[in-house]
Amino acid sequence: MAVFHGKAGKVTFSSSVASILSWTMTVTGDIAESTVMALSWKTFVAGFIDVSATVEANAMTEDVLRIGTNASLLLYVNGSNYFEISTAICTEQVETVNMNEVGKVTYSFAGDDTEGPVYN
Repeated sequence: MAVFHGKAGKVTFSSSVASILSWTMTVTGDIAESTVMALSWKTFVAGFIDVSATVEANAMTEDVLRIGTNASLLLYVNGSNYFEISTAICTEQVETVNMNEVGKVTYSFAGDDTEGPVYN
């Protein structure tokens, strides 16, 4: 896979999200400690996998509230390649206005999918 530049990124969540500034995807794996007495090293067992994403964009006057919406989230790295979270839920939407900048909106998503993110 070749490197890519952020300027080609985009996001869709049931429809295109306008004026994207950045997106972040985090995939984590839970672990449970399984150490028993008399061992000299800790041991662990892999648990559940979790995926979350955050999207920052310029706020638009026609922004719609996306909280609770459940849809496919596509996080593009360029014009044709993307990470897909086939079932994501918008868990938070934060609108920010600063007197010296344009308004910003940040969306937070939680993956609700047994497959996790898939790279296409």
